[in-house]
Amino acid sequence: MDLSATQLQPPRNQGDYTFSKKKKKISDTSDIISSTLFIDAATLLAKNIKIVGLETSKGIASEVLIQQKLEMVIQESALKLYSTLCEVEGLTEDEHYRALRKIPDHPTQMLIFFSLPSFVQLECVRRFLANR
Repeated sequence: MDLSATQLQPPRNQGDYTFSKKKKKISDTSDIISSTLFIDAATLLAKNIKIVGLETSKGIASEVLIQQKLEMVIQESALKLYSTLCEVEGLTEDEHYRALRKIPDHPTQMLIFFSLPSFVQLECVRRFLANR
């Protein structure tokens, strides 16, 4: 029997070891890629959260500023209310004091009152008092 043409086969255990080593390298590479992707995603998420936080802060600051300006306008209007009510012809003393007591609790109504022409203010005050 001539055995010169046959090749030596590596023992079965050695082939399994080589396959296992390649599989471990692939697994390590995939772990590195997964870790990198996870870190990149977390970094991007952190940046987006920071941007959203800054935009939210700007929005809140803007809303606070608007609210403060509105409160100042209402306070200024409340200070003018007494003198303006005194100028409304036909308003009784009782209506005058009731209006002074109730109108400041309704800022929108107060702003509407000041925007009306003087000849309409009497009717506006009377209707306001009748409904409250």
